[in-house]
Amino acid sequence: MADVTLWELGRRWLDHKRASGRGMSDNTEAAYRADLQAWGQALADHHGVHVPEGLEPLEALEPAHLTVEALTSAAAAFFREGKSAATRSRRISAMRGWCAWLVRTGHLTADPTIELETPRLPRRLPVALTDEELGRIVRAASTPHRQARGQWILLDRALIALFAGAGPRTSEVVGLRVHDVVRDTGGVLLRLRGKGGAHRNVPIDPVAVEPVDDYLADRRRRLGPFEAGDPLLVTLTGRAITTGMIEYRVDQWFRRAGVRRPEGELAHVFRHTYAVGVLREGGSLNELQAALGHQNLATTSIYTKVAAEGLRDLARTAPVLRHLRETRPPVSDPGT
Repeated sequence: MADVTLWELGRRWLDHKRASGRGMSDNTEAAYRADLQAWGQALADHHGVHVPEGLEPLEALEPAHLTVEALTSAAAAFFREGKSAATRSRRISAMRGWCAWLVRTGHLTADPTIELETPRLPRRLPVALTDEELGRIVRAASTPHRQARGQWILLDRALIALFAGAGPRTSEVVGLRVHDVVRDTGGVLLRLRGKGGAHRNVPIDPVAVEPVDDYLADRRRRLGPFEAGDPLLVTLTGRAITTGMIEYRVDQWFRRAGVRRPEGELAHVFRHTYAVGVLREGGSLNELQAALGHQNLATTSIYTKVAAEGLRDLARTAPVLRHLRETRPPVSDPGT
């Protein structure tokens, strides 16, 4: 065991997490890999370990390098580098999970993370859009713009409708397949794949389905037929949309609409707006928790504080759907 590198043990740990009952999404795995890489570099710096060119820092380290002193020094280095409290908290959480596994598998005799303190995260209420801001964003996304790269109006409107109609995470929108828009006599459901591989069905207003249908009809004309298992959202080149592409498009909507861009993930503001709207329309916390896919009701309950702040102009789901309907372009819209 003494000869095994931390890189190899990190790989085994991620394999273990991927094979566990809860599973692990691609985004979560990428975040874990980035966190372990950051720890590896900080630990190598602390111990003065030379990392040959072409190697990852963890490939030059062994379990013996995971000491209380080294981890404390590395955590302090993250702070000096100006990493946010959220980033440092996530990295510490990753290291704790890894070290707990290393103890269980006999690669460590004691957990060296016991002295690590999790940074206190600032308590910020979610930001939701007002009806007026939503209207400006919908109009901006529905208006051709010569300088917009790869603009496809019907795709943009489908994105807004999905975010506003069901409150999904960006990663969940990226993972949608054509058959995930489920239609039956009781209405339309959006089948989402959440964190840890958990699935949930969220009812979506028929008005929000119209932009999706318009986009699919235009996609068939432009790019040809598609299968039920194909990605729901693709670009004009036929490439499946990615998180980065969505963030770029949302950023362009905000810029052209003249609406102040929220901090953090841009598209997430639509999820916040949806959540506040559900509560202000009389939905229960348990219903909202199921719709958002939160494992802990405490995570959902923060939206009650927003809804109770007296912010009467916070948008409900209905206004954005009205804006979508009012700005609906002809189905034959060229998109550019």
